[in-house]
Amino acid sequence: MPEEATSVDSAAGAAEGTAANGAEGAANGAADIIAQGGSGDVWYSIGSLIDKGGPIVAILLVLSVIAVAIILLKIVQFWSAGLSKRGFVDPAVDKVERGDLGGALDILKKHKTPLARAMAAGVKAKMRGDLRDEDVAAEIQRVGTMEIGALQRYLRWLEVIGNISPLLGLLGTVIGMINAFQSLEAAGTQVDPALLSGGIWVALLTTAVGLIVALPAITALNLLEGKIDQVRLSMRDASSRVIAALHVRPGAAQSRAAQ
Repeated sequence: MPEEATSVDSAAGAAEGTAANGAEGAANGAADIIAQGGSGDVWYSIGSLIDKGGPIVAILLVLSVIAVAIILLKIVQFWSAGLSKRGFVDPAVDKVERGDLGGALDILKKHKTPLARAMAAGVKAKMRGDLRDEDVAAEIQRVGTMEIGALQRYLRWLEVIGNISPLLGLLGTVIGMINAFQSLEAAGTQVDPALLSGGIWVALLTTAVGLIVALPAITALNLLEGKIDQVRLSMRDASSRVIAALHVRPGAAQSRAAQ
């Protein structure tokens, strides 16, 4: 009997890792459905799976590999981008309130997060001239939109894979059922129940594979999009705080700091 996969991620921010582990086991999990007990030969199992399920299963296995690659790529991207880092926001806003735009820019340049780059764009826009608040906000929004777009790259593929995998599995099942009943019809009066039952379980195999591929892809997609929504909200908040800080008189800001 194949061993069941278990989840070991419980810390904050590990939800993406959980989805990756689930997607990474999609192909092997599907292969285990027909794997012979104790064989342990994954290549033989995948070959048997394709042989039983036909081209539909082969397509689903390719989609599972693409989903795993995208999920791992996005986890690495999100981790390196430091999306959870926000400790620089308060010091940068404080510098803007004091009128020290250069100091605020220096703080923001030390951080390579999308939020820091969006805030830095607003500060640079203000340093270039006496721009209106709408211009500064528009510059922050422009850079923020580009950063969000970079984070969303390839997520559409996960959505497509998650949506079409169950449909492909259902298509394979329908085709398999048609073949099973055609074989039953060809047998005439000498009907073998094993012929029908064998055809049915092979047909249902494609649906199982489709669900195994789709579930991790949809889970990862929702988790990653939730993280992006948090970044989007942080950018809106930072934009409002930078605009408000630009209206604070430096003397008043220093007075508050002294208190």
